[in-house]
Amino acid sequence: MKKELQEKLFKEYPGIFRQKDMDKSKTAMSWGISCGDGWYVLIDNLCANIQNRMLNVNRGKPKEAHLICEAVQVKEKFGGLRFYTQGCDDYIAGVIGLAESMSYHICSACGNPSSEQKSNRGWIHPHCNECKEKRNKESAEISLSLRQLKIPFEEN
Repeated sequence: MKKELQEKLFKEYPGIFRQKDMDKSKTAMSWGISCGDGWYVLIDNLCANIQNRMLNVNRGKPKEAHLICEAVQVKEKFGGLRFYTQGCDDYIAGVIGLAESMSYHICSACGNPSSEQKSNRGWIHPHCNECKEKRNKESAEISLSLRQLKIPFEEN
């Protein structure tokens, strides 16, 4: 995800992304949000729901009894969003599950509805037809460049 979009999420949801500045040996969140820009709105809505849940559950409770939910890793894996947390309740787990399920139908590059997922050299990406064509064209150009340089390159 582009740095400016990631920073907007970090600024809007500091409690959820508290671990972003921790040491890399303690959390994967220090690597940032590792997915395409197309899922920005999905992650923004997910975080808004998590934040609202925490505000409602924690209202009137002493600080030591507060529900805390912190992202420890946000990434794309096997063509879907993965949003791993430390601390949550069943409601938040359900909201995360819903967002992860929705991600399979949203182009991770642009946010439009995705077409069927295809493996590209072992990677699965949920892309719309336009982004898929763009990606295939870029791959073909790289393959051609490598052939012109006479660098061995295995195509699938």
